[in-house]
Amino acid sequence: NLNELSGSDIPVTGSVGGDAKAGDTVTLTVNGHTYTGAVSNALTYSINVSPTDLAATGTIAASVTTADLAGNTATGNVSHVVNLDLIAPTASITLSDTALQIGDTATVTITFSEAVTGFTLADLTAPNGVLSNLSAASINPVTGVVTYTATFTPTANIEDTTNVVSLSTEYTDLNGNSGTIAASNNYVVDTLAPVITINGEVSNNYRPTLAKANDVITVSFTSTDPVTSVTIGGHVVSATPVVGVLNTYTASYTVTTNDNATSTDVAITSQDAAGNSTTQNFSGLVTIDTVAPTASITVDNVTADNIINLNELSGSDIPVTGSVGGDAKAGDTVTLTVNGHTYTGAVSN
Repeated sequence: NLNELSGSDIPVTGSVGGDAKAGDTVTLTVNGHTYTGAVSNALTYSINVSPTDLAATGTIAASVTTADLAGNTATGNVSHVVNLDLIAPTASITLSDTALQIGDTATVTITFSEAVTGFTLADLTAPNGVLSNLSAASINPVTGVVTYTATFTPTANIEDTTNVVSLSTEYTDLNGNSGTIAASNNYVVDTLAPVITINGEVSNNYRPTLAKANDVITVSFTSTDPVTSVTIGGHVVSATPVVGVLNTYTASYTVTTNDNATSTDVAITSQDAAGNSTTQNFSGLVTIDTVAPTASITVDNVTADNIINLNELSGSDIPVTGSVGGDAKAGDTVTLTVNGHTYTGAVSN
């Protein structure tokens, strides 16, 4: 094979028979060159031959000559054919998907020009991912091409645009020729999901955690990637970039009278160029109340008989009492208008 061709001389061995004896000369003719050696006591021989000569023709012409005590000679001849495999196995690598995002896997196909031995997943290097599930060899009966498959699973939270699966030379063909290196086309790994951070939710009510009809609820947030949807309380609203502040947005919703006591929960979705999507949910901080309170008031009899006489008219101020109801509460202001004049007081506990 190729490895032996590039090495040192190769010993050619054999044995002799008949009347051949120890010390007789064996002559090998290979590629027009002659190599000689002596027969051993075990009637065998070992003669080093250049691998280049062996590879040139693949044929060895061997002869041995012997003589008896009377001087009679005999020669034995044989021709031996050496099988040659001087072609190194080659390989190609392809991926079923070369743009991998979150949740993706790719089938890696390794195709060898011939049957190989010693091939394992350890011979493959796959940056930013893991290879698994190496299949058994599939052999094409016509061409002899051999195919393996494996599963590539990308590593999480990675963005890398330059990657190739590479094959080392640890494998050989069935005749011992070392394999050649191979590499796939480039593949891209983007398994880094968009990151959304919600900074807060307020209304423009004088109490920012409350909102009535026509108040505006505003959410502020950041997103590492383009925003595809925003909802506030289930209502679809638009995200507006904050000028001069990178990746920062606001979104607003104007409360209607039909929104009383409804949710102000927030849901924001962003998607990167690879198609990775993130949805961030946020429990609303604003309570909607669009129902106006009710109030009622009664006035007690101004005097015991509800009649002001001359004596009372000339006396000090007369207390006017009463009660409030509905949603009126302690601390609310009661206003009395009498003869064009206004009098106020607070509701008691």
